[in-house]
Amino acid sequence: MDIKELLQMPDNMAGKDIQEKFENIANKLMKEFCFLCEEKKFYFAEIEFYYYDKTRFNDEWNWVTYPRTGKKAGDLFFHYSGFDICFDSSFEDGKFGGILIRSLKDENGTYITGPSVCLLEVLNTCSESGKLPVIKEDDGNKECEIGISINRYGIQNDTKPLCFYDKKLFEKYTSKDNCYERFENSKWDFDKKHDGKNPGLTYYSRYYNRFK
Repeated sequence: MDIKELLQMPDNMAGKDIQEKFENIANKLMKEFCFLCEEKKFYFAEIEFYYYDKTRFNDEWNWVTYPRTGKKAGDLFFHYSGFDICFDSSFEDGKFGGILIRSLKDENGTYITGPSVCLLEVLNTCSESGKLPVIKEDDGNKECEIGISINRYGIQNDTKPLCFYDKKLFEKYTSKDNCYERFENSKWDFDKKHDGKNPGLTYYSRYYNRFK
């Protein structure tokens, strides 16, 4: 199954079936696919789903699920917050969405957290050739244990489990017991002071509070 086939949303799908579809996508994307940039691989460590279809949902369009007009399933969409893998999207048809990449793990085990940081890391890796990253089937992360959260960062009163993350990485780097431990093997996007000192508890609490 290629990425375009994986991200197809059948027209007769609604309600619980959509949630199950998202869980299936997350499971396969995080365990069976990677970004390939030049010869370097990036595996998915944290992803968030955003999707709207006016024919299936009674709720009003949530502005955080912004249109990705003209994008096809599997296309990449770059924006001010980072980048997404798109579903088939047409604002005119009232159907659009994508999967926000919040964290990645490279082939050396480096944990890259934060959508903007992930975007820059991927683009900088590809900058020498000028070729965009491609999504390829790869089982290098097949042992990933996936956690599910209803807390998409920055969205109040979220009630649907639409955020999926690598539990082992999360527990290693962001558990409450280890919140003072420095990320010796990671990159992150919060306001770390550039003085060579370890950040304090408040810098880690964002990640712990999201999933607790």
